[in-house]
Amino acid sequence: MRTGITILIGLILAIIIYEILRRQVLKRTALKIRRAGQRTVDEAMMAALKTLASAVSFQEVRGSLHSVPVANVWGRGVMAFEYVLETPGMTADDLPEVRRLFNNQFQSYAAKHQLTAFQDAGPVFRVTDAWLRTGQLHVDVAYLMNEATLEYLEDLRRLNGNN
Repeated sequence: MRTGITILIGLILAIIIYEILRRQVLKRTALKIRRAGQRTVDEAMMAALKTLASAVSFQEVRGSLHSVPVANVWGRGVMAFEYVLETPGMTADDLPEVRRLFNNQFQSYAAKHQLTAFQDAGPVFRVTDAWLRTGQLHVDVAYLMNEATLEYLEDLRRLNGNN
């Protein structure tokens, strides 16, 4: 009887330890993938900003462009990042043109670097949102490299009423 309980407790502990380790490995792998995607979007944004340099100046952190993941609430694997750009004098009327300019630059970058979207679902990089707050332009960019990001874009489309 005691041996059976000991074996059962050992088995339960082994399963718990296995699950903890498996989750840590999955979390670490997801973080590596997200960082690689973030670096790719940062490089595309830098290229776009070099072309559009006369229009905006950008926030640098330790000598490089700083982006923040914006899609944590949507789930793991969503490749969407926010950039904050200093844009003195920009108005809300300029936002559609800014989105168009960034999207065009991102398409050029993707073509030059032979980047393709997940399941060929359109442009690989997309400005999903742009707004002004206290003289700063906030730009959200999605990198359509996986199914989670495709679903994120579809959810955004539904939320914005663009059925």
